[in-house]
Formats: sequence, C-alpha cells, structure tokens
Amino acid sequence: MPLHSRHSEQDAAAILVSSPSVLSKIAGYVHTDSSAENVDWDRVAELAERNILSSVDRAFLGICADIAGHGITGEDAAASSFGARWDALDWQHQAIIAGVLTSSAQSKRTNERRLLGKTGLVDYHEADREELNVVRVRLGADHPAVVNDALGRERVGYREGASANELWQRGRGVWRMQPDRVIASQLLLIAHAGIIRLVGTIDGVTIHGDRLAIIGSPLPDHPLIGQADPLDNASQNPVAYGSLEAEV
Repeated sequence: MPLHSRHSEQDAAAILVSSPSVLSKIAGYVHTDSSAENVDWDRVAELAERNILSSVDRAFLGICADIAGHGITGEDAAASSFGARWDALDWQHQAIIAGVLTSSAQSKRTNERRLLGKTGLVDYHEADREELNVVRVRLGADHPAVVNDALGRERVGYREGASANELWQRGRGVWRMQPDRVIASQLLLIAHAGIIRLVGTIDGVTIHGDRLAIIGSPLPDHPLIGQADPLDNASQNPVAYGSLEAEV
C-alpha cells in the first residue's frame, strides 16, 4: 500500500523512467510515459532489496520506491523516510533540492568520466583532453509533430525565429541513437540546412521505445551557432557523431 500522495508517486515515476540503465532492467514493470499507474512499485521495492542488480541500481530503485511510498514498513519509519519528507515540501523547496542535486550529479559525472578515462576503461574526451565528443542532429522543415509525441510537442523541425528553448525542445529528441555514444558525448549540435542553429549540453537521456531524447541545457551563446555544420555529410541519417577541439 502506498503511504504518500498521488503526487509523490508521479514524481517517483518520472525519476524512474529517466534512468536509461535501470529502465531496461524493469521494462516489464514501467512504461516511458511517466505514468505512475504503469509502475509495479512493490516489484521495484523488491528489486531494490535483492542482489541481482548492482549496488547503484538497487539504491536508485530503493529511493524511487521510497518516494512513491512503497516498500516501507511501520508508521515511524514511513514518517521519517525521504519520501515522506519530500512529499511534505512545497514546490519551491523541491526545486531548490532538485537544482542542487542536478549540479552535484553533473560534477560527479565529470569526475567519474575522468577517472574512467585515466584507467583506460573508457575513452571519454573531456575538455582537458583537447577534444569534445559531440552528437549532431539535423532538423528538417517545420511541421506538425506526430500524435502523442513523446515530448508533448505540437510541432517539430526548424522554425525561423524560434527561441533557444523552443529549438532545444524540437531538436533534443526523439531520435534513433547509439546510447553509448550519446552518453560519451558532451555537446548536442542542432543543425538545419548545413548550419548549426543551436548547441546544448548532454547530461543524460530518456528512452522512448527504440529512440532517445537528450537531457541537457541549451547554450544560446555558443560560438558554433551560425557556423557551418562540422559533421555535415551526404548521409540520409539525421544523427552523426564526432569530435571537435575543446576550444570551439
């Protein structure tokens, strides 16, 4: 039985479906529409206690189940849980915590990548390595989005005069991409007609069936904007991968 509100369940579901690593392991229990009805929270809480997953995945699942109010026994334990305290916060305090945790996670991600690179396990190109890994997506002309668009958009493609935030939403998904190459990249380049129209950070991904959407932030003042697409090619595939000098 859930011990928290419907809102906390929805928050937990949104967090749960944003994890590319865990989502694949519990695909039978959750869909990618962030709907709490599609989550078997008792099963999620059970997986968090079993040694069949890594310690990171178990911790993540446990926190999600906690926020949703499942897997906790006893009124005293429930009242002092992270989920109960999260549910008691107003939106301003939730936003403060979320913002700080996001910043902390980005710093930890950078440090983990640098460590993996030094050990030779993964060849991540950080700024101090003189190169940045990038993903380029090529937008077509402005047109209506598909019905029930995964990102809730009404229109996609390139629109002249679009703001940076609008262009970011149009360009960050939803694409057939190679997850390992996306996660190993730092920048998303959004191009149209051979010109870079927007650049943004790559902080993570969400999975939508066999497609991905980028989690990140637009960089409207990046010097690459307005320049020729450095990964322009004759391929019909709108997605390309490459490396650029870190100074760009």
